[in-house]
Amino acid sequence: LRIMCMKKGTRLDEVFTTLKDLLDTVESIDGIKFAKSQRYGYVTSCPSNLGTGMRASVHIKVPNLTADGTDKKAKEICGPLGLSVRGTGGEHTPIGADGTIDVSPRARLFIKERDIVAKLYQGIEDLMKAEKAAGKK
Repeated sequence: LRIMCMKKGTRLDEVFTTLKDLLDTVESIDGIKFAKSQRYGYVTSCPSNLGTGMRASVHIKVPNLTADGTDKKAKEICGPLGLSVRGTGGEHTPIGADGTIDVSPRARLFIKERDIVAKLYQGIEDLMKAEKAAGKK
């Protein structure tokens, strides 16, 4: 079962709240049970998603940081926060022609959903500061 929740804008909390409401609804249906460990979280078919099972990402346009045609500068900013940068088509895809990148936390094991959202907010803030500074050069 894969549930996706997407929204244009900057309010990650609204997307997360909608997703949580959807998941609560699905889990409340009689007869539906998910493999879950109190210690490790949800058991999923993909080992990289063990735990929260949540993969959150944002698409953000940073044309000044990607003006050289690479995502190198964005990765330098996001890496220390534990965030991955990739193309908008997913892993191993190029950045968008308009400088749009996909940013998401690398870890999903032993991480809480609120920490995922907090890292994304910090990454967005740091990227936007660097993008603005790069535009002034």
